[in-house]
Amino acid sequence: MTNIEQLHKWLTRQEGLNLEFKEAKSQFGHDKDLPDYCAALANEGGGKLILGVTNKGGVVGTKAFQGTHNQLSQHLLSSIGIRVDVEELFTEEKRILIFHIPPRPFIGRPVKSSGNYTYPMRAGESLMEMDEQTLKKILNEGEPDFSGRIVTGLTIESLDEEAINNFKKRWAQKASRGDYIAFPGEKILQSVGVLSDNGLSYAALILFGKKNKIDELLPCSEIIFEWRSDASKTSHDFRINWREPFFKIYDDIWNSINARNLRIPFQEGLFQREIYAFNEKAIREALLNAVTHRDYTISGRSIFIKASPQEFFIESPGGFPLGITAENILDKTSWRNRTVAEVFEKAGLVERAGQGMNDIFESTIREGKGVPDFSGSDVYSVVLRIPAKVKDKEFIIYLEKIAKDKQELLSFDEIYELEKIREQQKVTNINFKDKFLKLGLIEKVGRTRDTRYILSHKYYKWEGKAGIYTRLAGLTRQQKKELILNHFKKNDKLHLKELRDVFPEMKDMDIANLLQELKKAGKIKYVGPHRGGYWIKITPTN
Repeated sequence: MTNIEQLHKWLTRQEGLNLEFKEAKSQFGHDKDLPDYCAALANEGGGKLILGVTNKGGVVGTKAFQGTHNQLSQHLLSSIGIRVDVEELFTEEKRILIFHIPPRPFIGRPVKSSGNYTYPMRAGESLMEMDEQTLKKILNEGEPDFSGRIVTGLTIESLDEEAINNFKKRWAQKASRGDYIAFPGEKILQSVGVLSDNGLSYAALILFGKKNKIDELLPCSEIIFEWRSDASKTSHDFRINWREPFFKIYDDIWNSINARNLRIPFQEGLFQREIYAFNEKAIREALLNAVTHRDYTISGRSIFIKASPQEFFIESPGGFPLGITAENILDKTSWRNRTVAEVFEKAGLVERAGQGMNDIFESTIREGKGVPDFSGSDVYSVVLRIPAKVKDKEFIIYLEKIAKDKQELLSFDEIYELEKIREQQKVTNINFKDKFLKLGLIEKVGRTRDTRYILSHKYYKWEGKAGIYTRLAGLTRQQKKELILNHFKKNDKLHLKELRDVFPEMKDMDIANLLQELKKAGKIKYVGPHRGGYWIKITPTN
């Protein structure tokens, strides 16, 4: 807790990067100001935000957050992802609020705010969006390769011979070098970069270390698997954990998951096809991704796998690696534990180009399960959910049929784009638009600013869901004009506001254009002043 003497020392200092005074006599700005200021201070190394003080250090007191200040720590944790301690103090019979803001917790990762700015920084007494140079400087700080660090006390005798032999076989097969199998373990370890003159690295411990050494030196490298017959159940039906060298348990983990795999058969014409709830390639890729990218400096948590007939869930400690987000994960590559990744590459388990996540997405989309998602991920962990249930098998059969009929192969990016259209149903901007229109995979509905794209009528007819197509495509322009004329069968006049209810998706200008077209055709006319008038139907004269 801050004592009065410490407070007065702060008040005698000038405001700077780590100290901010705000009068806030009655309240502190708007709701979004507090997370912005706290995030800005965290991005600048942490510091104190003190309310009830002038910028010269004079105590004026504050009524801001009176009675609610105890809730602010939790609010800020959800808003900016870091814990900020909030302290209420009284001096000179005046109330002061002190926000103790820690520095950003991760190297190379700025603190993100939920306020008016994404990555706020201070400019004098004001806030602004972090400029590109400052942001780039933070992102380029680099994240050290934990797996490449030397482990004191780890010796060749501390490694598991079976794990090393398993790796030899995989490397020999990948490199088409049968002689690798006869190499002594020490030569293999040196060749893959986990043994140097300085000793053995953490990668050697994670991938080849004996169980007792992992228990002693890195117990957090444990992998836990739980199975539930229903994802909503609290208790698990089966649980197993592994704290052994990865190259000894890699196949065991998949076998434990596959033992509970579900076969999903479906008919395609005269032939029966089948899809499994857990695609082996996707599950193995997800596991390798977790082992490669988890933060091993977080000692109290392990990689956690939960599987059920509904989904496959895997959580690894530590947020996304530098520069990676849930939005760009298919386009960008970054390694947190480069040495582990390089050993996996030699064993033929991963691609250096970062193809693994694309393979996960492609397999689930091609199997009609939808797309994986990262909901639940934050700066402390990455959560990947891979759907296990088939949502729309007809979609995939339809795409295969189109590709065959048109003699066109669809890339992963194209299939992913079509899957997003299927999920959203109506989209404004899409990639591969011209190719999709040419192949008849999508259709354009609406005009000018109301232009949207939907999957084609052929798809919805194939699915037996032509009604959905009709709803998405909406009425034609002529049908809309006929609907307006039908209004006059029971009404003498028509106001523009009434058509807003009829066509809620249309802008006033577009509705007005329909009315003008009917006017030019001699069907209706406008009566009264410009703003307060109304439309009536013109009765034909013989």
